[in-house]
Amino acid sequence: MAHRGCSISDWAELLPGGAALLTEDNVLVVADLHLGCEAALEDEGLSLPRVQTRKMTRYMEDLISEFQPSKVVVAGDMKHNFSRNLNQEWQDVNKFIELLRGLAPLEVVKGNHDNYLGQILRRHGIRLHPLEARQGRVRIVHGHKGSRTNEPTLMGHIHPSIRLMDDVGASLKDQCFLYDPEREILILPALSIVAPGLDIVSHLDADTASPLYSDIGLSSFIPIVFSGEKALKFPTVGELRRVN
Repeated sequence: MAHRGCSISDWAELLPGGAALLTEDNVLVVADLHLGCEAALEDEGLSLPRVQTRKMTRYMEDLISEFQPSKVVVAGDMKHNFSRNLNQEWQDVNKFIELLRGLAPLEVVKGNHDNYLGQILRRHGIRLHPLEARQGRVRIVHGHKGSRTNEPTLMGHIHPSIRLMDDVGASLKDQCFLYDPEREILILPALSIVAPGLDIVSHLDADTASPLYSDIGLSSFIPIVFSGEKALKFPTVGELRRVN
């Protein structure tokens, strides 16, 4: 399957499905897989089919086959549960790693959900960056801690989405990329198909969800949504909020 991407700068290309390609070094980056999320939801009384690991792995295999990246970086929240490694998390993280083994080197930036993830990754010799990874001139972080710099920055953490409404009032919420061209901050959507997205237009608390932009908010960010293989660029978050 061909993935016609959307170039947003000289350092990043967005891909349908939630991944980004760092074009200078041909590095694939994804964020917020939340492997094992179904087991955590079952503890809360909600039963869901355990299919997301298989779908995400198939997506990654497809991208790796097409782009032959030099490495894959997970920008945080590879697993879901905060307090411990659930059995399903052990199984799903191991399965994800094993299926990608031999296809491309894997590195992980620690997210706020990734407590105890190091126990699993060490068994596979996979590097866990405690705060950020560097790839050329690009800084890869999760986004739950740290501060803004003048470098191009790629992050996850907030699971951005945008609600689209038609003329008769029907609406659909779709995950989106967010990009601030002036500050060169790119926020990836969650790769997880289970973790919900945060509507960044109606939820003003999204403006303080990360210390990397909490002083400026999200008003200057441009939402980008894929419809199939076509990228749709919207007015800035600030403009959408004014007409919402």
